[in-house]
Amino acid sequence: MKRPVATLTENPFEFDELFFSVTDKRGVILFGNEVFTRISKYSQEKLIGAPHSLIRHPDMPRSVFKLFWDTLHTDSPIIAYVKNLAADGSYYWVLAFAFPVAEGYLSIRIKPSSSLLAAVKNIYASTLQVEAEGGMEKSGSYLMAELNKAGFNNYTEFMLHAAFTELSALQEKTNANHTNISFSATPLAEISSKAAIELQECFQRIQSFQEANQYFSKTMKSLNDGFRNLKYIALNMTISAAKFGSGVASLGVVSKEFSSLSETIQTHISGLGEFIDTLSEVVQKCALRIVSLQTQMLMVEFFVRESLRNIESENAFAGLVENRKHFSALFRTYSAGLEKEISVLDVDLKSISVQMQDIKKFTTGLEVIRQIGAVESSRDNQVKQTFVHYLDEMRRFIDLLQSATAGLHENVLKMQDSSVIVQSKASHIAGDVDAIFDLAAEMTSKKAQPA
Repeated sequence: MKRPVATLTENPFEFDELFFSVTDKRGVILFGNEVFTRISKYSQEKLIGAPHSLIRHPDMPRSVFKLFWDTLHTDSPIIAYVKNLAADGSYYWVLAFAFPVAEGYLSIRIKPSSSLLAAVKNIYASTLQVEAEGGMEKSGSYLMAELNKAGFNNYTEFMLHAAFTELSALQEKTNANHTNISFSATPLAEISSKAAIELQECFQRIQSFQEANQYFSKTMKSLNDGFRNLKYIALNMTISAAKFGSGVASLGVVSKEFSSLSETIQTHISGLGEFIDTLSEVVQKCALRIVSLQTQMLMVEFFVRESLRNIESENAFAGLVENRKHFSALFRTYSAGLEKEISVLDVDLKSISVQMQDIKKFTTGLEVIRQIGAVESSRDNQVKQTFVHYLDEMRRFIDLLQSATAGLHENVLKMQDSSVIVQSKASHIAGDVDAIFDLAAEMTSKKAQPA
């Protein structure tokens, strides 16, 4: 099939128009919903059996697609901004969510609207230029370097940020369009709406996990920076106490106790950091599960609304029923995975709580040492002037420890409360979706029966 010549004309579509396609392992299109055919401007006959690269726009760097397919080939989902080419040469931007399924891959596309899209357009343009001059390997390295400069440690961090941002924006834009009375009056719409609302709550709670995780990382950096300074204070206190000789022997004891306790605190801060690193990995897995489930639910919900709009048609629920196996399998896999990862997260949160209790205890000990040091140093004006700086630095570090542990404790409690709710809802998400498909199949069966 001859490829169209790209033009500068954008092919618009609405925010509440979701579309998807199913391909085999080679990327050959097996199914595309009505919105996909309309926006791509290809007929079903031309789309089915054609390679998905049919809609690839020349402005897209090949390195993006390499990353896309390399990830899918590891049986992992991937999310990416993509500029597509319609049959008449016009273009349209999407945020694509692609998932491995039994026959191949299922890709759901939503309309992006956040400020991220403008940044991505600039990065893709410069990446494409690097690719033209140095090949795909150089453009892939350049793309990752640009994402690093934007503050993302890896592509997964970027794609999750993009997914949360775009899905939140999409929800705001489409909520007003889901209140049609004729839809809410049907059992199918009621089940769909209930499932979507419950999953939306899970989405918001796991989004808060991401925010808490960022707080944890920021707090650990502050603690590590503060501890590095504390080590120098402990060393300098010991040296200064030695200079004053036996006259301030008690301050020498204070300095040694301070140094010893500092090392113990360092060990516990390091342990806390390891738990938080582990927690970060689990939160990222939960985040990937929930954006996947949320996107799948939005697609199913759109299917329901689309089917109800065409309820008088003989094939109103055909697309919904035909793709049941893909969506049911995805929901079972991702909801079960979310349940499992929430369980792991609970264990990690308990470990962090234990570690924080130890740090609180040592913080109290540090304050006792500081107070003893203040009393002992006040006996001599010269000694007091020498040690006042060290004692002030100790006070600042103690304040940091107290503030950090209080903030960590508050966030841990919130995450524990949310994890209970998410786990409860995740346990029946797949069942809710199967109920939607069961009812759609029943309605299809009734329509097929003679009057």
